[in-house]
Amino acid sequence: MYENFKSEIATQISALLGVSADIIELAIEVPKVATLGDLALTLSRLRLKGNPVQLAQKLASEFQLSATITAATAAGPYVNFRIDRTTLTRSVLQAVHTAGSQYGWTSEGAGKRVIVEFSSPNIAKPFHVGHLRSTIIGNFIHKLYKANGWEAISMNYLGDWGKQYGLLAIGFERFGSEEQLVADPIKHLYDVYVKINKAAEEDPTIHDAARTYFKKMKDGDEEVLGLWKRFRSLSIEKYKDIYAHLGVHFDVCSGESQVGEGMERAMKMLEDANMLVEDKGAKLIDLTKYKLGKAMVQKTDGTTLYLTRDIGAAIERYETYNFDKIIYVIGSEQDNYMRQFFKTLELIKLPYADHFQHVNFGLVQGMSTRKGTAVFLEDMLTDSKEKMHDVMRANEDKYKGVIDPEHTAAVLGMSAIVIQDFSAKRIKNYEFDWGHILNFEGDTGPYVQYQHTRICSLERKAHVSINLDADVSLLTEDATREIVTMISQYPDVLALSFRTLEPCNIVQYLLKLSRAVSSAWQTIKVLNQPKELAEARLLMYASARIIISNGLTLLGLEPIERM
Repeated sequence: MYENFKSEIATQISALLGVSADIIELAIEVPKVATLGDLALTLSRLRLKGNPVQLAQKLASEFQLSATITAATAAGPYVNFRIDRTTLTRSVLQAVHTAGSQYGWTSEGAGKRVIVEFSSPNIAKPFHVGHLRSTIIGNFIHKLYKANGWEAISMNYLGDWGKQYGLLAIGFERFGSEEQLVADPIKHLYDVYVKINKAAEEDPTIHDAARTYFKKMKDGDEEVLGLWKRFRSLSIEKYKDIYAHLGVHFDVCSGESQVGEGMERAMKMLEDANMLVEDKGAKLIDLTKYKLGKAMVQKTDGTTLYLTRDIGAAIERYETYNFDKIIYVIGSEQDNYMRQFFKTLELIKLPYADHFQHVNFGLVQGMSTRKGTAVFLEDMLTDSKEKMHDVMRANEDKYKGVIDPEHTAAVLGMSAIVIQDFSAKRIKNYEFDWGHILNFEGDTGPYVQYQHTRICSLERKAHVSINLDADVSLLTEDATREIVTMISQYPDVLALSFRTLEPCNIVQYLLKLSRAVSSAWQTIKVLNQPKELAEARLLMYASARIIISNGLTLLGLEPIERM
């Protein structure tokens, strides 16, 4: 957004310092405090000899002002610059409308490919709120990489293999009902899973039987595989409905069961690297000297474990996709495992071992699949939709204008959940609380959506149309200055979000912009105003609407136009 202005400043500073304009331009940024200036040169980033405070004063006094750059002032080791207000406003608002949904996007990842693996629920278990975090964070990261020019592949790696399926099969023999399975497969399998785990607490031999059952699966026993395939098929069909609800699409859907000869190659590479240690018939990797403990890769019965399959999957994925980076969106409880995984890839000298990244997140506390206290995501989405529907019905006049109230209520409910989840840094744990989730007062998703619908309504009712050549010099109020300044900052917020992979940066920005729009609404009017003034203000509000829409879309939410 500020490229032309930065270039003008850098060219002149380059002549004064004898330093490359490209290097100087990298040290020019939008200051955090808008009152200081529109752009600021940080001298410490140039690593020059001498006192940076004195140098800042010298540069400010020698800088030649222009019709575009109207002020240069020193503030400690910084030189702050003011851009002509009308020029800046016109440049910002025209850029937003020209770029539209791609305002702030870059091409820095052009020619690069990233795989983002996220969601990855376990087959035959309910999709609960804990799975939601990986899904919405991964979806955000996938969209963010696309916005930065990468070819981004979204991958769902289903947990569809392992002893737990033996446990579920034994549980189904004891507690299963064919009638209930057909009527509501996921709910029934969940009930079975909870009951068999409770039984196993009193009878540990159940776990031995489950291991034996899984060994039969691994050996290709058609009867046991038939039941597993049925559970898997029923679960996948249900997950498709849930992802459609969430508006999440996967380019690739695979699973642990689909990892092929990559596992055998992984074991061979571990053997060739002399990394395997035998312990009572099992095979381990000793990573204690890296403070990562020991990791089992094969049980005494020859059954492989997560690490073996993940190494095999990594090899197969690279050979299939030739990725420049792969990101695993997995909860912080797996931090040590992911460190073991990445260290192992390094030690077996995988040429692309540095292409792997773990993006973690905190736990949603207050739920557990095994104890039967999991909150089903479907229940939460239904309750939040009904809550929003009640709020919408309270205003009969507006409610009549909503084309699809059910869909709108569902989007608002999802907005409440996602914005609440993204309101703080992803590493933070939070307690699942129905009261908090369904509280739509204050800084919430529905509040941001409301500001979007407000501007959509204004655009429909306005007596003027969007005019990119509107006289923006008429936008003289502090409230309009604040909104335009915030709009201009969106590309920087995107860049920060890409560096940190933190959705909270987008959320806090959208809340701040929404508050600025709301604050201006009562005094900066469009309707019944003179044509020139109305056009300038409508251009500003419409630009804010585009930014809010872009931000919501990046977060995986559908911007709505009526509510």
